[in-house]
Amino acid sequence: MTMILAVPGRGFCLWDSIGNAGTESAQSPLPVLLADVDPDDILIVADGDDLDWIDHHADLLPLCRTMERTRNSVIQQRGQFRTWLDRGLDTGEIMAGGHICWTKVAQGLSGRLGEFIARYGGPARPRGHQIVVELTDGTSATGFMTPQGDLLKPEAIISNKAHLRKHMAAMLRRFASAIPHY
Repeated sequence: MTMILAVPGRGFCLWDSIGNAGTESAQSPLPVLLADVDPDDILIVADGDDLDWIDHHADLLPLCRTMERTRNSVIQQRGQFRTWLDRGLDTGEIMAGGHICWTKVAQGLSGRLGEFIARYGGPARPRGHQIVVELTDGTSATGFMTPQGDLLKPEAIISNKAHLRKHMAAMLRRFASAIPHY
């Protein structure tokens, strides 16, 4: 991942892995910072005049699969940024994009993406919490594999219920990008 800090009136610099901005001397034009980068996704987090300044430089950004910018409250921006970073993929891993529709019914949390529904399956024995992925007709989502040929399991056990939504989203994205195994 490449993170670039944009400071209106001062320019652009790389943001290192421990959260430090580059020095004044490290500031460069945006095309120079992006010269060796072939991005799949771009996320811009800013608001007000800062967002207007970045929009002024939008023609310098490369085109890529997903381009988003936030224009929400600071709390929402942090949540979106955290979600964006959680999307990081391992080499060769493929996940579907798109909006997950979340619902909370008496039985618990569920989310839908495409033809798949992930739902909370209740407490697991001896411990943990079960997540189940089904097709929209209610049948188990068995018989799907990754593009690399690995079969996907339509059930998972997690230890911390607080991470339920994060794990359900990852499972839905894996299944939505999967192919049927015949």
